[in-house]
Amino acid sequence: MGGAFPRIVEEHTRVKDVVRGEEEKFAQTLDRGLALLAGEIEATRKRKSTTLSGEVAFRLYDTFGFPLDLTEDILAGEELVVDKPAFERAMDVQRERARGAQKFADAGGGPEITGLGERVPRFVGGRTPVWESEVLALLEDGKETRGPVREGAQVDVVTAETPFYAESGGQVGDRGEITTDAGTRIEVLDTQKVGGKVVVHRGVVRQGAIEVGQRVRLAIDAARREASRLNHSATHLAHAALRRRLGTHVKQAGSLVDPTKLRFDFSHHKPVSPEELRAVEDDVNMQIRANAEVTVEEMKYDDALKAGALAFFGDKYGDRVMVVRMGDFSVELCGGTHVARTGDIGVFKVDGESGVAAGVRRLEAVTGAGALDEIRRHEATLADIAQLLRAGEQDAKGKLEKLLAQSRELERRVQELQGKLAGGATKDVMADARQVNGVTVLATKVEGLDDKGLRDMADRLRDRVQSGVIVLAAQQGEKASLLAVVTKDLVGRYHAGNIIKELAPIVGGGGGGRPDFAQAGGKDPSKLDAAVERAYAIVEAGK
Repeated sequence: MGGAFPRIVEEHTRVKDVVRGEEEKFAQTLDRGLALLAGEIEATRKRKSTTLSGEVAFRLYDTFGFPLDLTEDILAGEELVVDKPAFERAMDVQRERARGAQKFADAGGGPEITGLGERVPRFVGGRTPVWESEVLALLEDGKETRGPVREGAQVDVVTAETPFYAESGGQVGDRGEITTDAGTRIEVLDTQKVGGKVVVHRGVVRQGAIEVGQRVRLAIDAARREASRLNHSATHLAHAALRRRLGTHVKQAGSLVDPTKLRFDFSHHKPVSPEELRAVEDDVNMQIRANAEVTVEEMKYDDALKAGALAFFGDKYGDRVMVVRMGDFSVELCGGTHVARTGDIGVFKVDGESGVAAGVRRLEAVTGAGALDEIRRHEATLADIAQLLRAGEQDAKGKLEKLLAQSRELERRVQELQGKLAGGATKDVMADARQVNGVTVLATKVEGLDDKGLRDMADRLRDRVQSGVIVLAAQQGEKASLLAVVTKDLVGRYHAGNIIKELAPIVGGGGGGRPDFAQAGGKDPSKLDAAVERAYAIVEAGK
């Protein structure tokens, strides 16, 4: 029991302490995010608004790890909503930055890092959350420097060794912190590779200053890495399950693995049926329950392929590669981070399947805590539906089907009544017809008809008029509806779409259509009479 054993126990204890510290930091981050949200909710109410800023929602997502749907769930309880367009604009800006960073990495671009000499930074592996190392090179605002790089500056840090995983193989780069005993703190916002081999920690100096040669402590965001690790390993199982269920023609055509989800693009010639998706989901979860060991072995590239390993799309392989084996179910080439056993993934839940290009499908899924959250959201939705239906969850489907059948029957009866109403009303509205420039023009306001009722009435009037221009207007709740018809013999003189384009702004709307038929909606039904009267003037003007 002597020799290395005490050192192993000591290292095990140190790692447990580190992980415990990372969990505490995660809880503190969550608390800061909730505090920010609480303050913004109060500020939103003071502005007498019901919409939270999209930029704030993005900050909650980007800085504190709040998914948008979590923020929306919290706001729903406060009777508030998110400005989604603004959130998406912020996301687009981030994606552009990410694309720029990836181009920088793929091209080995940016300034050449000369301070490394012959030294090549080393990734210390996917199971180590904290490491101490030496700063080999620094870039401040893209320019190499020996430092000091001070508080507030954007900085790229290169160290001799690192526990940070640089973005590749579809897995996003790690985030975390770089600190020194002197109190320097750098927030690492992304990790990329330059020239395919140099790991660069990209971030901001939040406190103190950093110089080349300093000893630093590198700590990844352990919770974020763990979530990404689960999703990455599940991607391998999903690939194998898809090949098993759909055929060996299935090959990866791209992927994205981040802490919130996995996205897997694969070659397949048609949509995957719900039954096939369920079978894939079952296969993956069966492998998770099997709790097979996940091993990573380095070997020659040719030997790996002979052993049956699958190569991932877009990855560049050298003479020696890492082979990831998950029991007897999956063998693939991959340099990413993975779980120790398949059971660590917890659960795999398919979130959707769609087509992204000719012959390419996309599978989206969640794992671990993300899958549990997804299941709970579905349960909450079912509970809400059952409550609205005043039924038990088991009876909700049957009661909903009954209500839908009743609704369809009521809609059928309403359509019948509207048809009769439209047929009877045609006799009355003909009194509004006028002769304008030798053309019969009928512009009138009618009551109690929806869009289909208006179309039915217009068809009847066209049959009675035979040659002329018809404009119908109706109030539908708080909205206005307009419809114009030009008989075929007059299409050369008048255009229904142009008539509607002139009338729609009067009721605060817009619309258009064909030469013989057009319609529009508006938000100001009080102006319908003015629109009707304007119709005669438009025809008189020869439009």
